Amino acid sequence: MILLLAGLLLTVSLSAQIHLFLEEQEFIYDDGKVTGWVFPATGSQEEVLDDMKDYLKDRSDIKLKKDGDNILMAEKVSLPAITTKRGDLIGYSRITEQYYSMAVVFKLGYDISLSTTDWPKEMENLKHYVKAFMTFHYEQVYARRIKDLEKELKGEEKERGQTENKINGITNKINNASKKIGKETETAKIDILQAEINTLEADMKVLMDTLPGMQAKIDQLNKQIDQNKTESNTYLSTIATF
Repeated sequence: MILLLAGLLLTVSLSAQIHLFLEEQEFIYDDGKVTGWVFPATGSQEEVLDDMKDYLKDRSDIKLKKDGDNILMAEKVSLPAITTKRGDLIGYSRITEQYYSMAVVFKLGYDISLSTTDWPKEMENLKHYVKAFMTFHYEQVYARRIKDLEKELKGEEKERGQTENKINGITNKINNASKKIGKETETAKIDILQAEINTLEADMKVLMDTLPGMQAKIDQLNKQIDQNKTESNTYLSTIATF
């Protein structure tokens, strides 16, 4: 539960504090050193892994398989956009204190992976490939967030509309009852109509009291949608400069 809460807090804070980069890094993988391109993921660890699976399938017709909770792999694949040699493409999602990071590695052998030192052209090709995936990941995460917010907004606006319709219906009933009172001469009937009006007015007040809260929620959702659109545009513009 503690790890889950930490992950949720990390996901929430990430969107507001993320520092973008696309760096070549060396790290330990499968008891050996490998080199790959690394960038901070947004959203959850599951999201970035799923996005990588979708991206590789759509762009290169490669099916990645899970190798543990945080690793995706396609063995002995051909990626002409990167190199003429076959190799293992690996996606490795890691968690640090600040962010989720996604590392993409192309291994040519058990202890050989593309690097700028030994394979400068191929490593540059891999960078462009990972940059395109990074762009796709950020586009997808923000598209999902905005879609969820817009769905919630639509529900809130529908509920507000229904409430306003109920208020209008009650207003019409009150007006009709008031007209009847104006034409009525019997005290008993007037008292019944007035009691009806009092009940309707009480019901209307309850409904009207809910409107400010609904509007506040709608305003907040609109603000969140705008913030996410701004963040998305800012991050995508930054990624384009890498």
